[in-house]
Amino acid sequence: MFSSLFQQLKSEESIGKKLEVLFYDRSFRKLMVQLVFSCLMIVFFFYLISRALGLELGFGHLGSRAGFGISHAFLIEYTSNDSRWQAYFVGIINTIRVSFIGILLATILGVLMGLARLSKNFLISRISAGYVEFIRNTPLLIQIIFWQLVLLQLPKISEALTFGGFSVWSNRGILLPFINSVENGSLWFLILLVSLIVTLFIRSYLNKYREENVNFFSPNFISLGFFLIITLISYFLLGKNLYADVPSLEVNQYGTYIQSGGFLLSPEFSAILFALVLYTGTFITEIVRGSIQSLPKGQTEAAQALGLSSYQRITLIILPQALRSIIPPLTNQYLNLTKNSSLSVAIAYPDVFMVSRTIMNNAGHALPMLFLILLTFLGLSLFISMFMNFLNRRVTRIGA
Repeated sequence: MFSSLFQQLKSEESIGKKLEVLFYDRSFRKLMVQLVFSCLMIVFFFYLISRALGLELGFGHLGSRAGFGISHAFLIEYTSNDSRWQAYFVGIINTIRVSFIGILLATILGVLMGLARLSKNFLISRISAGYVEFIRNTPLLIQIIFWQLVLLQLPKISEALTFGGFSVWSNRGILLPFINSVENGSLWFLILLVSLIVTLFIRSYLNKYREENVNFFSPNFISLGFFLIITLISYFLLGKNLYADVPSLEVNQYGTYIQSGGFLLSPEFSAILFALVLYTGTFITEIVRGSIQSLPKGQTEAAQALGLSSYQRITLIILPQALRSIIPPLTNQYLNLTKNSSLSVAIAYPDVFMVSRTIMNNAGHALPMLFLILLTFLGLSLFISMFMNFLNRRVTRIGA
């Protein structure tokens, strides 16, 4: 009897020592923390799922009549009688429109300002530095509102600036000359844009093929021919009738000023575009400047020794080598510009977020609409990342 009790006490003492050893074991503590955290997360997700099951999470309401107008409709014809899906697609196109143009202009501005910062001319380098320090250190939202207020200070429509009859500038927007067609103009320009992107990919593949076959035809000639063929085929198939669409300003019988024709840059679109381009351009400026300065000075000195001009040194020697360090951080700036475009809701530019908020105000269903917005921006970001990763691999392979 006493021996069994002694054995039991001894076993309990050994168990306590084992537990004490396990408690002071670092790997065991990490494992226990992870198990506790995992249990808490599982309980939290089950709670969210149980709450979500009580909500209406479908997208069936998007098939109903929208019932509201959109001030900017590009490529897609839209009226208030169309479905909410149609309205949402118009918002997506407006977001892509401002993001695509903003990326192009911000890249050009950033490269030019980055080169200006390295200029030996004191005035040019100081102007570039002042631009970077001022724009980069002020909130983007304030800049967007500022540009809208500036554009709204243009003359009213009765006193609009016409600049020789080729452009109309007023607080309603800026009308610029444009090449248009009688019908299906937007579809044709969309086909041209897609064919241009395909042409760039074909040119990239042909350049790779030519490295292995020196006697192959010029990739630039083949890609240009492909683009011209697609342009002509789509032109005749769609029955295009192009004409110069010049802006005009008229007064009707009631004394109302009516502007028509041309390509309209509304105050809302111009404000969000200017702000995004200027703000993102400051970060691209610093990326370009830092990447160029990271190159060995011997590259520039060798180019000077060969007698190359400043333009030739930059385009043939400096920038091609700097691209290897420019593209990765440049991708982040493109993604930031696309996501920052959602701030246009502050000035009522109908991007995807503004249109979605209008749908939520009219029909509710906030949770599925927010989820749809997240998926939209995720898709845009992934597309930009895939394209920039492809470009980065291309540049890295060429530079190897």
